[in-house]
Amino acid sequence: MTIRKILIVFITTISLLSCEGMFDYSPYLIDFSEENRNANQQNIGRLANQTKDDTITIAFTGDTHRWFDETEKFVAKVNQKPSVDFVIHVGDIADFGLPKQYIWGNSYLLKLNIPYFVVVGNHDLVGNGLTAYNEMFGPLDFSFIYNKVKFVFLNTNSREFLFNGKVPNIQWLDNQLKPSIEFTKAVVIFHVPPMHGDFDTSLDESFHNTLMRYNNVLFTVHGHSHNFEIYKPYHDDITCVNVYGIEYNKFNVIKISNDQFEVTTLDF
Repeated sequence: MTIRKILIVFITTISLLSCEGMFDYSPYLIDFSEENRNANQQNIGRLANQTKDDTITIAFTGDTHRWFDETEKFVAKVNQKPSVDFVIHVGDIADFGLPKQYIWGNSYLLKLNIPYFVVVGNHDLVGNGLTAYNEMFGPLDFSFIYNKVKFVFLNTNSREFLFNGKVPNIQWLDNQLKPSIEFTKAVVIFHVPPMHGDFDTSLDESFHNTLMRYNNVLFTVHGHSHNFEIYKPYHDDITCVNVYGIEYNKFNVIKISNDQFEVTTLDF
């Protein structure tokens, strides 16, 4: 090999090494840092350090996948409200399920001073978004108990699972709602609401019956539609709260006390 060729190989090698970390080999590559892994479980752990009182105060947002400026404003506003116990994001943190989009979305939530939880949305599941969600947030269905209230997070994105009759997981939901001395009421959180075209219609009745079975569901919360509404889809005691999508520069706060709840709207 001539000296000229040796120099070319040497310079090329140095150039490639100096560019290490500058490029992603693939937009689908999942290489999350520790702070971007298993976030829901990490935040459940943080709840143990919360100071509890008679009222649980939760800030809700969702459908942040295209509105990062608004997400930043939301986080800043919530951080100014010490009465809020934790934040719940009702899904669609990533637009096309890309790992980079997950990192962008979570980078804002990481700036919250309080724990936060993200339920999976339909946009989050595009491409290899299922794997990305599992890596960043954990299981699609999960729950925790806080101050005698059980918060149940449920995957209801039936379309993304080809309406296979298994999403939402009705048996899992039933097991979560079975009465226990550990909780008195439950709140069920999901992205796609029942009776929506993206919700498996074959499961509407069993979903409704499960919510009603133990008479302990205080209310349900969802996103997907982006608008704000409090309504009763089954015309009975099951209340749905459709929280504002973040593009409206608004968010909902729900306070729970004495087995009652109150919904308010704040601007940012």
